[in-house]
Amino acid sequence: MNRRKLGLMAVALILAVGVMEVLALRLGSLEFQLPSKSRHPAVADQPGGN
Repeated sequence: MNRRKLGLMAVALILAVGVMEVLALRLGSLEFQLPSKSRHPAVADQPGGN
């Protein structure tokens, strides 16, 4: 492989990784409202209590 083709492949890989990082950050910042039938939250307000 010549150097020009190798360089273009490296740039393409860097751009692809960058785009995936941006998409992951955007997807991670979304908040999904999940329906819950439980009256009690999954996280306790006071530790150690029943």
